[in-house]
Order: sequence, then C-alpha cells, then structure tokens
Amino acid sequence: MIQKKEFSNIHKQVILSNQKHKCKKCGMKFNVANLPNFGYADGNIGNNTKTNLQILCLECSKIGKKQ
Repeated sequence: MIQKKEFSNIHKQVILSNQKHKCKKCGMKFNVANLPNFGYADGNIGNNTKTNLQILCLECSKIGKKQ
C-alpha cells in the first residue's frame, strides 16, 4: 500500500501563487467561502513532487473523483 505524503505549507503557498489563487480547472478564485483543495495531479498519493500538486475548488475536486 502506498503511503500518502503530505505537501508542506511552503509548497502549497507557492502553488497557490503560481495558480493566482484560482482553481486549476474552472478558474474560480479562492476565498473564505471557497477554500482550495490540494491534490495530486497524477492521482498518485506517493508522488510528492511540486509538479504533482494541483489546487482545485471543492466542486472540481468532486468531479475528478467521480471520473
């Protein structure tokens, strides 16, 4: 079983800045009412590289999990 690796807060802040505080899929801006959901772009919870971190809104995150 692959163990999930957590991203550091620094990684999260860098990716938020790179994505201009917007959802990678729909472009919705994050705020207090719409918090970011950090996840793994390739779905591999063991791949903790910066390029594998993506930030989605809750709705886009839910859609990705259904597919």
